Amino acid sequence: MTPLGRRPRAMLSLLLALSVAVGAIWGCAMLTRFQGWPAIAVLLPSRSTDTADGAPAERVGTKRGEARGGPGAAAEEWITYVESEGIGRIAVLVRTPDTPRYPEGAPVVVSCSGFFVPFVGFHEGLDTTQIGAIYVSYLWPGRGDPRSGARSDGEYDHGGAVGLAAFRDVIRFATGEIPDVDGHYLHDRASITPLYSISGLYAFSHSGIVGTNVLCLHGEKLSNVSFFIGRENPTVDALYPLEPGHFTDLRQPVANPFYAPSGYTPTTVSIDYSTVYWLESDECPEGRPAFAVAGGSDYVCSAKHPQLWDKDYWSTELLQALLDNGALTREQWPRKLATPEEAAEHWPFRTTVNNYPRLAEVLPKLRVMLVFAAADHVQSATDKPHIHHAYDGFHHRAGLWCRMNPDRTYAEALLGGGQGNALPDNPANAEPSDWMAVGAWGYRAPQGSPLHVLIPLAAVAEMCDRTYYDNWSDDLTAALP
Repeated sequence: MTPLGRRPRAMLSLLLALSVAVGAIWGCAMLTRFQGWPAIAVLLPSRSTDTADGAPAERVGTKRGEARGGPGAAAEEWITYVESEGIGRIAVLVRTPDTPRYPEGAPVVVSCSGFFVPFVGFHEGLDTTQIGAIYVSYLWPGRGDPRSGARSDGEYDHGGAVGLAAFRDVIRFATGEIPDVDGHYLHDRASITPLYSISGLYAFSHSGIVGTNVLCLHGEKLSNVSFFIGRENPTVDALYPLEPGHFTDLRQPVANPFYAPSGYTPTTVSIDYSTVYWLESDECPEGRPAFAVAGGSDYVCSAKHPQLWDKDYWSTELLQALLDNGALTREQWPRKLATPEEAAEHWPFRTTVNNYPRLAEVLPKLRVMLVFAAADHVQSATDKPHIHHAYDGFHHRAGLWCRMNPDRTYAEALLGGGQGNALPDNPANAEPSDWMAVGAWGYRAPQGSPLHVLIPLAAVAEMCDRTYYDNWSDDLTAALP
């Protein structure tokens, strides 16, 4: 395969046009599909005959059109199952590219699925087949896919211990460690060779929690995973419901005046909850937390927040503050609102900040790319504490190679020149001297821009190539080789 950026420009132009046509969607990807690109399900409909009752995987050739690799080009897509001890059969979807990225074969990229909201179906994430890499998705235990009828065994636990164990075994299959339930490895089923030594995870938004935690907690069984790419992943419970700040539906940033960037630590953020109350109004008929601001407009929390076990979750501290401040009593507590005790029980396993140091022991050669825009898809805090936590965790606390955003040479190889200051060029293993200025380290693009697809694709391409050529220099002068 020719390197990234050297494919026919006509194909790239069509991809860009398709991306722009989709327009802006809510980018947190908690409910639907990857932002800014036509859903893979539309361009590559599933014709798998697999069902949840255990029918064997069947290779299916599906026509792609010019937007997917040229007239008459065919791709493979199939669903199989892997056995996860104590859980059962976990459904796995595999898509292979028309042409592998390297003469020897194709890298493998596993897309991490979200878990905060009711969602069914395989995750339609970043289409890595476009850069010659195999794409792998999966269904959480207890979840089904309406398109194909596939379903995973077990009970859905919203990114808990059961989910991580199943995800671990999906990754082990994708990286050649174990066969599927029929005794076939990925390389037995694919018509192109998977390069297991060039395997990684891609995670957008809150799916980065499970992506990070599966590596931290199960890394000793995932030795073939060579890289992790996280795009704007939250890290602690206060960030999941956007308590430091959020964007309006018109993309106007709203800052919580009680959030203090100066109180940042590698494992916490600082928010004063002393004025929190429960707001019920025409705009918030079901109720929502708010912060009373003396002499100013109150800060009303975002409507975008996690839902676990059919309840609305906020940080443990905020929920406790509703009781401590007398805003709600136990008797008044809304049925759909998680209690402080429920939050205290469920959040610790679903945060990342205390787990990063484990990587130094279980995956000391893991490399990490943190992808983010100057204006995040949902987090509005200027100092980007979620990016700061991730960089501190992966680089300082685990000692791993870590880069913020892809090298400019890779972005320009895909996009062409003339992008100006839209593309940062941050050396690896470096960070802002003042994290209030971290926005300058992000790429600049409005919502709905194709950059929100193409920059992550450039990141995947760079990490694959760096692994293939074993080049981990802090900065590159050209796309590899």
